[in-house]
Amino acid sequence: MWAWGAAENKVTSDYSSKYKAFPIPEDPLFTSEDVSVVAVLLSPPNIFERCLKSWLKNQPREVILVTTFDYFQGVLAALESYDLTTADRAIIKVVHLEEGVSGHRFQQAMGFKEASGKIMAVTDDQILWPDGLLKSMLPCFEDPKVAAAGGPIAVQIPEERRDKNIITPWEVAGAKFLFGGRGGGSASWVAYKWTWCLAGCTWLARTAIFQDHVFIHALTTETWAGRLLNAGSDNLVTRYLYQNGHVIAVQNTENSTERNTLQNFLRFLTEVPQTYRHPYILYGTFMRLLRVPVAIIHLFGWVLALRHHPVVALGFLAFYIHSMVPTYRAFWATYPYMFTPANLLAAIAVDFSTIPIGLWGILTVSTDSWVHGDGITAKKQPGITTKGTEKFEALVHATSDAAGQLLAGMWAPTASQARTASQAQAASKEVLMIPLEATERTDEAVPKKQQ
Repeated sequence: MWAWGAAENKVTSDYSSKYKAFPIPEDPLFTSEDVSVVAVLLSPPNIFERCLKSWLKNQPREVILVTTFDYFQGVLAALESYDLTTADRAIIKVVHLEEGVSGHRFQQAMGFKEASGKIMAVTDDQILWPDGLLKSMLPCFEDPKVAAAGGPIAVQIPEERRDKNIITPWEVAGAKFLFGGRGGGSASWVAYKWTWCLAGCTWLARTAIFQDHVFIHALTTETWAGRLLNAGSDNLVTRYLYQNGHVIAVQNTENSTERNTLQNFLRFLTEVPQTYRHPYILYGTFMRLLRVPVAIIHLFGWVLALRHHPVVALGFLAFYIHSMVPTYRAFWATYPYMFTPANLLAAIAVDFSTIPIGLWGILTVSTDSWVHGDGITAKKQPGITTKGTEKFEALVHATSDAAGQLLAGMWAPTASQARTASQAQAASKEVLMIPLEATERTDEAVPKKQQ
């Protein structure tokens, strides 16, 4: 086990050391004005105002917020309460699904179809952006082969919680989970221009690819074990891009992590032939798929070793502890206000959480209530309701030829295409889009649904 881990770490380290981030050109092909920000939400979290302002500070072309019929008024009320400039409100657009229709992927599909920029930036409703995020990510698209790009993610601890007497072990565990996790992504990119998952927290992509009706159909009809999937869209996006010969760029300038699911890696092996073209990628895919059983085997091996050869086992245990000291020292140097005995145990526990988290994920693979919500309200929020999806598909097909041409809620490449799309949209009654600047604080501002 020790030799196995040492060899794996050596290979990963060698590849990671050769990683180079995409440089920012003096005359870029794309600027922030080419970017449509797309975010799916239900009840805006407390931090949403800060997140929204951080996106707006990057000066995108537009910000499209996608919700459901039941949550639409709540989103509007929240936006009206925020301290936003007139210019900011002018580029915020709100869309919602038809009454009775819900689903995270349906919301995403609607947002993708509404985007008018050449590049989409898809983000979660609790993600804060640095001021230069778009500027640093857009250079990835200087390469015409790059269809999408993912960046790093780190933990944001509010100033008022940066106190060892206030911060909780859960927050420490979250910070440790994300700390220093960039190596694997950098290594796979150097090895074969590869990433196993375009993490859903924030990713950028060429808009036209995701407005194609073939992709929209795949996004909204994927199943697992006979169940329509609501979560895991970042996994489908990754597989779809590779299946169509695209490159996913990795722009690592800070710590990053991946969000992956069991079915993602299994389908990589069966649906993405590029998986087999580089030994490091194939090995990494199998190891992610087998992460839980391998961890159980390791644990069983330690039990046997401690029982039959305790001196040797304790020697290897001492070596493991010694090898982990630099990582923990760097972590506490980064977050000095976190260090307490209880928080130390939390940091150690999360490093050995593969088995319980993996087993829990397998046992709850059919549960998706966590897709929305803050952990308290998640179970009260909707999963998938498929009423009206046939009409949704009709809208998708009618507008696919006009991909990328949506301006202020209307398709406008040609008069005939615009009429076709308008008729399909009216028939489906699937979406309502209101520029924020046009909204009022009265119910009369919202067009009534036809009966």
